[in-house]
Amino acid sequence: MAMTDERSTWTGAVTERLRCCICGGSTDDAPDYVLVELTAPFVKTRQWLGAHAEHLNDVLAEGFEVEVHMM
Repeated sequence: MAMTDERSTWTGAVTERLRCCICGGSTDDAPDYVLVELTAPFVKTRQWLGAHAEHLNDVLAEGFEVEVHMM
């Protein structure tokens, strides 16, 4: 994970922020940006999804919650 200066531009394992996979909107200035990595057994590829944490929480199953901690 990469956090740079006071702008808090976190990109994780990708080189730029991804659009929110829930609303399709920009995450460029979102303080609640999260990057989700999907993997599957026996598959060497990875899929990355960007999202606003609030939007991700709206679609997660009961008992799951994303929390954002500013670093």
